[in-house]
Amino acid sequence: MPRASYQYGTSPRKYEPEYAPRTTKKVTTRNMNSKKLESKSDVKKRIEKQKYKKAQERKNKAIQLIVVIAIFGMLLALSYREIAIMEMFNQKKELENQLATIQKENGQVEKSIKEEENKLNWNEIKKTASEQLGMQAKTATPVDLEKSDNVETTNKLIKEDETSLIEKIIEYFIKK
Repeated sequence: MPRASYQYGTSPRKYEPEYAPRTTKKVTTRNMNSKKLESKSDVKKRIEKQKYKKAQERKNKAIQLIVVIAIFGMLLALSYREIAIMEMFNQKKELENQLATIQKENGQVEKSIKEEENKLNWNEIKKTASEQLGMQAKTATPVDLEKSDNVETTNKLIKEDETSLIEKIIEYFIKK
């Protein structure tokens, strides 16, 4: 039934229901009686089924937990391996850089040595050594070596054993 005054717009009072919904449930006697009729064996079976379901749920949760832990472990191992590879790669780069600097230094040292060798005059050094220091050039002394080798050789002949069993027996008795 509409109110006495006209409602403008969308006032909540305008959309209020005129009746109150029922919130309580009626308990039927049929349901109560059927629950009472359950026997003890039925109750035990129902309880066992519930225990079995709970055990299955716990087992499933444990399996899920194990799978999650295994996946986490594999990811951890994979990331550790990647980090180790990155560290080794960085060490390789550092060693390559060190090698490049050492090779550059070696090249510079070799170049300076060649420059110094080119500056040296061996004839002047020989002349200075003989005049000032009294050094003399070494003369070659011939050495007479025998033409035979000084290596001892042993000639051991290995006799091939192609004798039969009977011949071996005869040789055994003859040697005695």
